[in-house]
Amino acid sequence: MKILGLTGGIASGKTTVSTYLKEMGYPIIDADKVSRKVVEPHTEGLKEISHFFGNDILQSDGSLNRKKLGEIVFKNKDKRELLNKILSKKIRTEIINQIEYYKKQGADVLILDIPLLFEGGYDKMCDFTMVIYIPKELQIERLIQRDGLTRDKALKRISAQLDSAERNSKADIVIDNSRSIEDTHNQVIEWLERNNLMLEK
Repeated sequence: MKILGLTGGIASGKTTVSTYLKEMGYPIIDADKVSRKVVEPHTEGLKEISHFFGNDILQSDGSLNRKKLGEIVFKNKDKRELLNKILSKKIRTEIINQIEYYKKQGADVLILDIPLLFEGGYDKMCDFTMVIYIPKELQIERLIQRDGLTRDKALKRISAQLDSAERNSKADIVIDNSRSIEDTHNQVIEWLERNNLMLEK
């Protein structure tokens, strides 16, 4: 089984590519979904987070108020690091379990959709890595539009991540998502074909 790690900066269009790959029939492990799973009500993950960040980050039904937690960690590097420390081991364990599941299922190619692919060392699990990229100004514009943020808040969220030039330099392929969706899809298909990763129909 070949593993393709898919990543990109916030609002770069990684989800667009991930959705497209899913539609093409590729099995996908989505780290965002895994990170939600490990903080569901009554999990160890949620108990630890509320212990360190207080019950204010819980909604009335006992579930995690992700927006509130996001506001806390995006403006405080130490708290962001603490949250990552709490969750990273639990997320990694779940991702490894899911990889084993797909191996047993006989999958030929598996996509790991992980925002912090390089920062978390997940690229070491991959045979190939793909970065979805857009220029910074367009990234700011899309983030403001998508999340209704001020320019200052958008810049803070972008600068909290790995620098895009560094991320791009680590990838096997960089997909430029600044033009049409069709153009992005064509770049993805061309690269998959070149590396014999296209699924047989």
